[in-house]
Amino acid sequence: MEIVQAFLEELLVAGSISGFRLLRNAGEGSRTRMPKFPAAIEFRDEAQFSAAFSDQAARGIHAGLHGLMITVVTDFRAELFKQITGPANTAETEPPFQQACEI
Repeated sequence: MEIVQAFLEELLVAGSISGFRLLRNAGEGSRTRMPKFPAAIEFRDEAQFSAAFSDQAARGIHAGLHGLMITVVTDFRAELFKQITGPANTAETEPPFQQACEI
């Protein structure tokens, strides 16, 4: 988890993502179909989402912390979610994008 956190913090500091959450599924065995360790990665908009992937592709998928991370992640699944509602008092004009993946 430390490598995944370090990679996501690196992306956050660089402005490549707008936020992230690392989670642990508290469900046990057959009580859940969800991943054991999901990560929710937030993007400001589609442009930030696309740029993050383009930038990593340009560096190489095996480069830096991303390369180190893929050596320790044993089960990777990605889904793309778009926020449809949130707190009424938010000042955002466009809901953030999130990518959730198991780590």
